[in-house]
Amino acid sequence: MPSASVIRVRAPRAWLAAAVTAVLIAPVAPARAAEPAYPFRDPDLPLAARIDDLVGRLTPAEKISLLHQYQPAIPRLDVGAFRTGTEALHGVAWLGETTVFPQAIGLSTTWDPDLIRRVGGAVGREARGFHAQDPAGNGLNVWAPVVNLLRDPRWGRNEEGYSEDPYLTGVMSTAYSRGLAGDHPTYLQTAPTLKHYLANNNEVRRETTSSVLPPRLLHDYEYAAFRPAIAAGAATGVMTSYNLVNGRPATVEPSLDAEVRTWTDRDLMVVSDAYAPGNLTGPQAYHATQAEANAAAVKAGVDSFTQDGDSAASTVAALTAATEQGLLSWSDVDDALRHIFSVRFRLGEFDPPGRNPYAAITPDVIDSPEHRRLARQAADAQLVLLKNAPPAAAAGGRRHQRALLPLAASDTRRVAVVGPLADTVYTDWYSGTPPYTVTPRQGVAARLGAGATVVGGEGVDRIALRDVATGRYVTATGTTDADAVTVRGARPARRRSSTSSTGARGCSPCAARRTGATSATTGARSSPGTPSPTGGMCSSSSSWRPSRTARTRSGTPATRPASRGSRPTGT
Repeated sequence: MPSASVIRVRAPRAWLAAAVTAVLIAPVAPARAAEPAYPFRDPDLPLAARIDDLVGRLTPAEKISLLHQYQPAIPRLDVGAFRTGTEALHGVAWLGETTVFPQAIGLSTTWDPDLIRRVGGAVGREARGFHAQDPAGNGLNVWAPVVNLLRDPRWGRNEEGYSEDPYLTGVMSTAYSRGLAGDHPTYLQTAPTLKHYLANNNEVRRETTSSVLPPRLLHDYEYAAFRPAIAAGAATGVMTSYNLVNGRPATVEPSLDAEVRTWTDRDLMVVSDAYAPGNLTGPQAYHATQAEANAAAVKAGVDSFTQDGDSAASTVAALTAATEQGLLSWSDVDDALRHIFSVRFRLGEFDPPGRNPYAAITPDVIDSPEHRRLARQAADAQLVLLKNAPPAAAAGGRRHQRALLPLAASDTRRVAVVGPLADTVYTDWYSGTPPYTVTPRQGVAARLGAGATVVGGEGVDRIALRDVATGRYVTATGTTDADAVTVRGARPARRRSSTSSTGARGCSPCAARRTGATSATTGARSSPGTPSPTGGMCSSSSSWRPSRTARTRSGTPATRPASRGSRPTGT
């Protein structure tokens, strides 16, 4: 019998036309939806079953590699690369121009959790926008908010937290985390991570100092700040801190599993602070080998190791050695992976894009007009008016009846904006890159218009040391080579340098002393009867002089953040 390929049938044209017509109008059976390649790709399966399926398909080497901050792709399973740790304290940081909101200490003075939630929502959308630009590099696990309590005004990072009160801190951190995470019942907009667990309140020798916490202080103060956002399902994990707690490094703190994970029914992903695993065998000398240290961290509850930047070699080597030496079981490794993948699955990574509404967010949301308006609203709401009395009357004159603020353009002709930050905008370490800046002097001038003269000055004396023998000024290197030298005072410490990725130790705000009748942050000499509004844009304590007639405190100059100090590497 000839093959089908050589059979020829000569049909009448009418029959052929009818056949073609029949084919064209015949109903087409709907194509069956393609089955997911693996069960973990099936969005209709229970989350736990999907996670177990994926973890069960990984090789031992793949499992170990995924416990580092920079999780590599697994091409054979079509699993993409994943990076933990996008900074988002009051805006997305370090990724380019973005909307910059007031610092956390400023946001707390709004006393408005709904506003804070909306701010968090905007930051979360912008994180999604950056993720759309570079999914592997711009991660959706955000390291924010900071819930460390502001126990001491000398701590150089007080601007990062909300309050010294655990209740207020819990309310505000929950609101901000809810905004970051979004309100979808299944998917996360981003995965918020609370910093820094536990009892972290100093920078100097922070790797070796131990916070002593009696049980009542631990439960009523420290846990009380961290618990609300976790219990509410708003935050998806915590970052361990550098310090020790009651003599034990926080990186191997057993309360991660014994306490924190009991606050919620959901899996949490715990990450270490940058280079903290290495501290266990370095300055802390708590473990003899890195294999012992990493095994202890995993057993305590750490899932992701932030060590050596994007190089996972040392982490992989230590964890591999730990499994070979029997220090770490594969069950321990699998538990850590389940915690990690619980977050990755909820971010929608393994689901069809149409299922996850957040996957549709584009970079157009970054620094959008809507977000700029929200930043302005938050900046206005966080201002605290400390005093606003009518200006004192001149000798023999009548006292003004109207309060000094707000300044009225119609009757304000000359204004002096005085202070070290009067005509400067600094961004703090975790600030995003603002697309524009407005200094206090510029803002006042713009508001009052061309009819007013607005002048500015630092209002501080500068002190320089000069060699009496040569008349030459002493430079920072200790030599006397300079003809002139400028010494700045009251610079914000903790500002992020554009020339150094690690920062440098800055001058303590308490160490600088200036002459003249000025406050620690802003001020000017004023004669009796002269109205002198004072605006303080600082994050640490200041000695305010009672002679001022109008004072405000702000966590941001104009609509941008200001803070003090710089810092070494860390998060």
